[in-house]
Amino acid sequence: MSFLRTLLLSTLCLFVAPLHAQSLDSLTGTPPAAEGEAKPALSLGEQTQRLLQQTETSNKRAEELKALLAQAPKEITEAQRELAKLKASPDEDAAERYAKQSVEALEQRLSARVEELSEWQKQFSAANSMIITAQTRPERAQAQIGTAQTRIQEINNLLKNGRESGKPLSEERRALLDAEIVSLNAQIELRRQELAGNSQLQDLGKARRDLLAERIARAEKETQALQALINEKRRAESEQTVAEFSARVQQAGSDKLLAAESAENLKLSDYLLRATERLNRLNQQNLQTRQQLDTLNQTDQALEEQISVLEGSLLLSRILYQQKQALPSLQLDKNLADEIADIRLYQFELNQRREAAGNASAYVEQLLARQNEEDVTPELRRTLLDLATTRSELLDRLNRELDALLNASITLQLNQKQLQDTARALSDTLDEQMFWIPSNKPLDLSWLQGAPQRLKAQLASMPWLSALQELGAGLKERPLFFLPLLLLIAALLWWRNKIDAKLSSLSEQIGHFRNDSQLHTPLALLLNLLLALPGALFLALCGYLLQMDARGQNYVLGAALFEMAQAWLVFYSAYRMLSPGRVAELHFGWSRPQVAFLRDEIRRLGLIVMALVAVVSVAEHQPARLADDVLGILVVLTCFALMSWRLNRLLLKGPSSQNAPPVRLMIGLLFSVLPIALIVAVGFGYYYTALKLTDRLIDTLYLLMIWIVVEAALIRGLTVAARRLAYKRALARRQAMADEQSDTIEAQGEPGLDIEQVNQQSLRLTRLTMFGVFLVALYWVWSDLISVVSYLDNITLYEYTTGSGETLTTAAISLNNLLGALLIIAITVALARNLPGLLEVMVLSKLRLAQGSAYATTTLLSYALAGFGIVATLSTLGVSWDKLQWLVAALSVGLGFGLQEIFANFISGLIILFERPVRIGDVVTIGNLSGTVSRIRIRATTITDFDRKDIIVPNKTFITGQLINWSLSDTVTRVTIKVGVAYGSDLDKVKALLYKAAQDNPRVLKEPEPQVFFLNFGESTLDHELRIHVRDLGDRNPATDEINRFIDREFNKAGISIAFRQVDIFLKNFAGQQLQLSAATKPADGDKPATDDRA
Repeated sequence: MSFLRTLLLSTLCLFVAPLHAQSLDSLTGTPPAAEGEAKPALSLGEQTQRLLQQTETSNKRAEELKALLAQAPKEITEAQRELAKLKASPDEDAAERYAKQSVEALEQRLSARVEELSEWQKQFSAANSMIITAQTRPERAQAQIGTAQTRIQEINNLLKNGRESGKPLSEERRALLDAEIVSLNAQIELRRQELAGNSQLQDLGKARRDLLAERIARAEKETQALQALINEKRRAESEQTVAEFSARVQQAGSDKLLAAESAENLKLSDYLLRATERLNRLNQQNLQTRQQLDTLNQTDQALEEQISVLEGSLLLSRILYQQKQALPSLQLDKNLADEIADIRLYQFELNQRREAAGNASAYVEQLLARQNEEDVTPELRRTLLDLATTRSELLDRLNRELDALLNASITLQLNQKQLQDTARALSDTLDEQMFWIPSNKPLDLSWLQGAPQRLKAQLASMPWLSALQELGAGLKERPLFFLPLLLLIAALLWWRNKIDAKLSSLSEQIGHFRNDSQLHTPLALLLNLLLALPGALFLALCGYLLQMDARGQNYVLGAALFEMAQAWLVFYSAYRMLSPGRVAELHFGWSRPQVAFLRDEIRRLGLIVMALVAVVSVAEHQPARLADDVLGILVVLTCFALMSWRLNRLLLKGPSSQNAPPVRLMIGLLFSVLPIALIVAVGFGYYYTALKLTDRLIDTLYLLMIWIVVEAALIRGLTVAARRLAYKRALARRQAMADEQSDTIEAQGEPGLDIEQVNQQSLRLTRLTMFGVFLVALYWVWSDLISVVSYLDNITLYEYTTGSGETLTTAAISLNNLLGALLIIAITVALARNLPGLLEVMVLSKLRLAQGSAYATTTLLSYALAGFGIVATLSTLGVSWDKLQWLVAALSVGLGFGLQEIFANFISGLIILFERPVRIGDVVTIGNLSGTVSRIRIRATTITDFDRKDIIVPNKTFITGQLINWSLSDTVTRVTIKVGVAYGSDLDKVKALLYKAAQDNPRVLKEPEPQVFFLNFGESTLDHELRIHVRDLGDRNPATDEINRFIDREFNKAGISIAFRQVDIFLKNFAGQQLQLSAATKPADGDKPATDDRA
């Protein structure tokens, strides 16, 4: 599903730009309603009133514009004069200017300055918006004027004809059209005035922006200086307090009581000093956080305006790239929550101490009561009272400081949370817009003509020489850091032969039971990783050296080398695992032709991926230079074409691709088409989008390769474990046999270890776990691009109305809703096809359910999932249930008459699944048809007759016709065997022999007992009947056969004749004569047979 979604997104990005058309609401100055949100449908009168209000607004804005243009020259001159004055005047030192003011006065001044700074930032954002609007006004205004004039012409034609859609215009409709003409004329006049004064508006915006930028810079310096001054004064007060208490401790002398009390006061004063320092740091962080938050808020507001003004343009893409790089790197204090909890706890303990030391005299008396009377002096009492009073004041001050510290911590925590949310929302908006707008011009003929010159300039600007110089400089500057890495690389290269020898040793032990173990495969994978590590470490080392320099493009090249190191590690490890006689062939059991084919393809694919990751990494760090990246575009297009070719061969042309299932062929087709779709995206200018998708696709490819290797290693481990378990059980059986028969039995051969099978439950659980981990990792890889899909909410496909009367509302269906509906359909199909089977394997197979119950459960679950998916899809597309139910009712009535038999079979199928009159495996008889039920579907049931022919029987037949189910509740059936003996036979002996025939047969049940009845005097027979019961239907015919043979044999021995029907035969001729034939004995030799004269 992830590949399908990627293909869909990369294809949709080609069609986004043409869909950004200005609506009539934007022309009339009305902001469009939020996509997907319901908006009330207005009546004609309300629409007319709204248009009149829009006309009044446009006229008012035109008057304001005239006044602004009239004042613009004067304001520009004053702004330039004030800016020159500010630049000429030196920056005043706030510390010297406000050094004599108190802390309270400084805090008030700081608060006022922060509010003023916030207001200036808002004005600065407005000035930037004015400049951007002025830069893009000519194209937009001309397009809006042309659209408005076209609409006015259409309205005039309607008013002239007096009819609309074949119907005459009503008075309300005429009033609405007249009001729309007035509103459009007012808009046209406003746009013309804006065009006329556009240059002045742009100059005014630049003058305001320059002046505000200087003011903001000076205000930020002043706020930082004021905060530093406040911190310094607070620290000085706290240090003075600490110094005073230190002096008192020294004055306390050697008296233990005074020394202890003074030390306690000194401890509190030290904590006060630390609290003050922490408060100063928190205030400084709060100030910086507020400034960053204000900056981000203004950037966010300006971004919304820029997007609405420049939507879909290359200028917007460059602005977005610059703002993306200018986002601040947030350094949040993660210990604030614990610190707030510690402050609250200490403040609680402090309040308890304040209550205890609230009455200084009582506290002193309590201390003196513990001393000897001769040691208590008036001077001691006075000193202790002074210390207690000071402590009370110190506790009060410390409590106030803790209150301030707690408030500052909570404020900082809230500000940081808001800053983090704002930065994340802004980053998501930037990513969303950058993904869906073109970053380059389309690759047309003009681009191809200018490509050689731009490619030459780009190659000349590459820092080839400086990169090599920085590599050497980095090694010289930090030899102690890089020398161990170089030694490790050299050691790995030195040990390559030993590693190869170890791999060969492990390969030889595979399949030999006594030497093979589960650790062989992980060890072999680790050794292959060590073989790939030198190249990866060398590339990573070069990348780190370049990133340490971070001058020019060296940092970007370093990041690209890091990505190439990852690609080398993955693909070279896979290349080594696919070596002949190594992990893939011997450990995983893959065929030799397949391994050779994969090894060749992995090598070529790895080179392509390394080139792609380098370009993608450079693009991520320098998105603003994508418009001039000719080299990157050529590399990407070449790599995409080669990747499509190699993936097609890898998935469809290998030895294992013969007789491949259709699903695999479809996946191979998607993999082959996806790079082609990315080439088309680059051709239309969506270079950045193609690179972002390429980055995620490469990570997905890494993930898929790791998944295959890990799953194969786990299956190999389970195989070895099962083989060892089988061997231990065989040894145990042999030992048991040896203990029983000692030397009388010969030793048997080794157990057959070639045919051991892996425990199916463990294998299924392992694969299910691996699949779940793969899905989680896949979501982690693609999670940052999932948010960009919300951009499609801006593309409206159609609108629909819900409700009636006053509750009538209009809602929009966007392209995102359509994608959501397609995703729901895909998920529904996947669940309906796979979830019932998975449920039956994982759950139902472990339950003791009646025969056919599991199938009924899975079948109903499939139809429930399909129904839920259909309802969810229609709901996503705006088809509410109140409309859907009437459609369902109408279809039910119409189809009920037209497809009566099909519906009857459908309902009968549901009855069969619930009531279960027949189940899979039952032997049934319907009319002259008998057989075993092999499949029950919702429309028909398949019966396999005793000739192994499949007969499709409509379900209606089972419900409305006569059905014999031989095994519904009990498989025991009665078999009746009729025997006719000749007149004159010994009836008691006949009865005894028939009982004996039934009792001696093992297929005949003892309960119910066999029964023998003499039922009738026939024409030539004495009719007897033997009634027996058999357990299974398969025993009926064999039991009948065996009993009949027994009766024939025993009756012959007993001289009992089985009578047959006697017939008199008469022969007639044409003369009317007849002759009756009768049985006669054979005449003796010489005798003549008697003749009848009538013959």
